[in-house]
Amino acid sequence: MRCAEAGSQRGAAVILALLSVALAAGLTAALIGDFGRSLDSVAGRQDQAQARLLARGAVDWARNVLADDFKRTNVDHANEMWAVRVPPTPVGEGEVGGEIRDRSGLFNLNNMLPEGKADPVALAQFGRLLATLGVAPADAERLAHAVVDWIGGSTTGEENNGLVSSGLRDAPRANGSLLDVAELRFVAGFDEALIHRLTPFVSALPAPSRINVNTAPAEVLAAVVPELELNDARILVAARERAWFRDLADFSARLPAGAQPPETGLDVRSRHFAVIGRSGFGSAVVRMEVLLDRRETWPTILWQRIL
Repeated sequence: MRCAEAGSQRGAAVILALLSVALAAGLTAALIGDFGRSLDSVAGRQDQAQARLLARGAVDWARNVLADDFKRTNVDHANEMWAVRVPPTPVGEGEVGGEIRDRSGLFNLNNMLPEGKADPVALAQFGRLLATLGVAPADAERLAHAVVDWIGGSTTGEENNGLVSSGLRDAPRANGSLLDVAELRFVAGFDEALIHRLTPFVSALPAPSRINVNTAPAEVLAAVVPELELNDARILVAARERAWFRDLADFSARLPAGAQPPETGLDVRSRHFAVIGRSGFGSAVVRMEVLLDRRETWPTILWQRIL
């Protein structure tokens, strides 16, 4: 029996309202408790401190949502409560909103060199993804190997005032696992236009990781499943909106004839999520981004940055 999505527009509106109310209530309590400790003699710095407090509160609230989801279900898909974006919501004298974005549905660039050894399957998958995005096959293979060389430390990138613009790594010559997709700009052959095309489909996570077939874009599915054409992948994604994949056997059974999934590297559950919290207080506006690892019930923070 297929798992049919039972939500309606009215139901989605109710969920969104409940999320907003819960977020506002939780953060109001935190704000009242910590307001006195955050006061600063300069009004601008005070506003900044409160805005950061609200943004961090939104992140912790998101971790609670993901922990609850982990305990309740064994499948993750884009119609679950965690995927609902919370619009700016008044909290005391400020406002806060944000969203949780799945990262396990994207192709992990670091999977091409897990534990210091190139993975030919992942290399081929990345090459197919590049080809799907319009890169010539010969160039796609060269670019895939350039990423592997960069991660492995056998090449160096261009200097950029000693800093990687993603803000997560101190120096562009500190090769190793990518921390941010933006670091591709230091890899030979990658320009801003190509990185812009790739960004919706790739991630930079600790390797090895698995791709959630319930949240992966059609382009990623076509890249990781040999012989799966892009149009067929788009049909799968459309059908997934009505009945998500219960398990990998269900996913395999619904593939077109001739398409066989890889033996490893896929899942129907997500482990990594990005949380983007946006907050405002007085004259200050803060955007906080956090990468979470939900290996166990309570998600741990891998990195965070304030933009």
